[in-house]
Amino acid sequence: YEIEAVTGVQTCALPIFSGGELMKHVSALFIKFVMVLVVLELALLKLTNLTLIDILYISAVVTVVAYIIGDLLILPLSNNTVATIADTGLALVIIFMFNYLWNIREISFSDALSASLLLGVGEWFFHKYVAKEIFPNR
Repeated sequence: YEIEAVTGVQTCALPIFSGGELMKHVSALFIKFVMVLVVLELALLKLTNLTLIDILYISAVVTVVAYIIGDLLILPLSNNTVATIADTGLALVIIFMFNYLWNIREISFSDALSASLLLGVGEWFFHKYVAKEIFPNR
């Protein structure tokens, strides 16, 4: 075995997605963000004094963290129920922790719990979409 030429450099160990596969993840993230934003806007704007900008930040963090942990790591290794419980718990922790990250104390535990339980309902259906579109061979 002999190397005759080097044509490029591998700089990253992250998976490289084909264009179509990457777009599936982008689409899934967008759908999840819209779902999270709508649910949190309905719940937290009614229950708290948070602004829409505050809810946008919370929605973005919940979306990214729950997509990586719940949808890409837990869902393929388990089932919809386990992934939904994980995403609901992650959402609860993230939403409530924003009190301490921003030092605002606007979100009570019961408000965070209510919002995360509503998100859990949406997550159940979102996981069905992810299982079909992102992991069709599972």
